[in-house]
Amino acid sequence: MLTLIRKTTMPHRFVAALATTGALVMSVATPAQADGASGGSNYYDGKDPATTGCNANASQIATRPITNRDTGQQVATIQIFYSWSCHSNWIRVTGNPYGGNTTKNISSSLGGWNSEVDFGYGSSYSMMVYAPGTTQINGEVTLWEPGINEYNWKAIGTFSL
Repeated sequence: MLTLIRKTTMPHRFVAALATTGALVMSVATPAQADGASGGSNYYDGKDPATTGCNANASQIATRPITNRDTGQQVATIQIFYSWSCHSNWIRVTGNPYGGNTTKNISSSLGGWNSEVDFGYGSSYSMMVYAPGTTQINGEVTLWEPGINEYNWKAIGTFSL
């Protein structure tokens, strides 16, 4: 009789565990999709440098220009940061003059990546990618004008370190 009870309750336990796992995945995925997307298997991939404390001992390691697509003139700057304690990189965009979307992409040769969009003027930063030591990182930032036209991008900047 005990064996019969185990056989009939086992599917219910499996379904309950599967439902709980699905709910957990949905609750974790939703905030990342709202602010952007990220990938990678390291703990620091996709994390905020400010809330993790990784920005406490970070250094700016490089800057790159963001240039207007029509004139070639620099309109904003990409700042690339490295956290010595977290061994991770992120970027900050300063001086966005257009007020539309700021699309930020950063990736590491280890497979970590982030893609985010912020709105408005001024500055914004990306989430981190794990990239210890001399790990290669790449990135691109596109600045957009406000509007619905898909061709309203105004400036772009890239880097590879």
